[in-house]
Amino acid sequence: MHKWTRGAALALAVGIATAGCATVKSGGSAGSGGGASASASPSPTTSSVNAGAYHGGIKISYQGFGSFAGVQQVVSAFNKKYSGKYYVTATSVPYVQYAALLSSALSAHNAPDIFSGSFTPSVYYARMGLTLPIAPILADGGINPATDFPASEWNSKMLVNGQHYSAPQAAFGTALFYNKTLFKKAGLNPNQPPTTGAQVITDAKALKKAGVKYPIILGVGKATQDFLYPSLVYQFGGTMGDPSSCTALFDSSAGIKALAWEKSLIYTYHVAPVGPSTGEDIAQFGAGTEGMAFLPAINQGQFLTSLGQSKFGTAPLPEIGGNRTDFLGQNYIWVFKNANDNAAKLKGIGLFLAAMYKQDSVPLATQGGVVPSYLPALSSTAVRNGPYFAEQDAMVKTGRLNPAIPNWGTVTAVPLYDYVENALLNRQSVSSALSEAKTKTDQLTSTLPGCSK
Repeated sequence: MHKWTRGAALALAVGIATAGCATVKSGGSAGSGGGASASASPSPTTSSVNAGAYHGGIKISYQGFGSFAGVQQVVSAFNKKYSGKYYVTATSVPYVQYAALLSSALSAHNAPDIFSGSFTPSVYYARMGLTLPIAPILADGGINPATDFPASEWNSKMLVNGQHYSAPQAAFGTALFYNKTLFKKAGLNPNQPPTTGAQVITDAKALKKAGVKYPIILGVGKATQDFLYPSLVYQFGGTMGDPSSCTALFDSSAGIKALAWEKSLIYTYHVAPVGPSTGEDIAQFGAGTEGMAFLPAINQGQFLTSLGQSKFGTAPLPEIGGNRTDFLGQNYIWVFKNANDNAAKLKGIGLFLAAMYKQDSVPLATQGGVVPSYLPALSSTAVRNGPYFAEQDAMVKTGRLNPAIPNWGTVTAVPLYDYVENALLNRQSVSSALSEAKTKTDQLTSTLPGCSK
């Protein structure tokens, strides 16, 4: 079984937290994040969108990780419309290498003009003074954040030094996926998934009694716990961290209750196996041998393909704590400062962002699991008729973003989810695991810009 080692995870977080921009200021060479080679050239898994022939004009580069659904069409249409005036190139970069690639590009003064990624990395780059306030750029394209973005994704919690440096692009909640065929086998209603923690346990017991091999698998890796555990913390009335002090708060009574509930599925109710390998919950659910899984909604597309709509069911995360809140995954867009910036170029960036929001929202929604953050698109028939849109929309409306602590999602993954695994394997008590995870997380965040203790 392959597991993410604590040493490798630590290298990833420290690489992202300290390698890239700290060296830019001094002019030294950039380090690498997560063991990835810090190279400005594309990696084998980096893919570029066909932008067509260059016919002159101001060049604008766009990069990002996550969905690139519809980007080909947006770029082609934009370059055709503004031929001779603006020319956009677009490149998809792998999540595990984005920090190293950006680090190298920044050191070489060759950063992309636009980047799309998770929210908290944008806080890091903003605090380092490497990105531009984004509201004026959006205005150049005719986008009004106050009316065009959800308040939950554009509000005071997203401010850095009093300004917005990133704009929301898309979001996806934490889902309950369930196998309708296995529910029928257990005598359960395939159209009524559990809505409470108690019902999860009852249904899991029924699945086990019916001979289902895996009623539930609690994934031990970041792909699962990065969504499930914060969701449970919020449901039990807690929070993950305090942006004003960059302090981890997941060791609270709510955090302990959240992890204890997970652990009870293994050792009290015996409906989840001990020690699954990393990603085993995703693999087994896709193979049709697992009754229920708690995963990011963005996995919906692959399960629709592997199981088919007759077997695959999805719903918002059940109310396991005191409310239906869940963790919200998201992509945000930010604009790096570059030496050749001028009014005309920034105007072009604004126009391209407007094209992205107005043209790319439908492909984002219809690929399954992702809800675009551009409000005008959400009223369109094509979006609202997307697969399981009502369930996705419910997740997004009740979801909560990571705290605005630089690189929070990566830094917490270093100690937190290794210690969560320790607790789930009975190597440590829940309270001891979370206490140690908090100490190590606070040590890491203290090295981040604006977070010195």
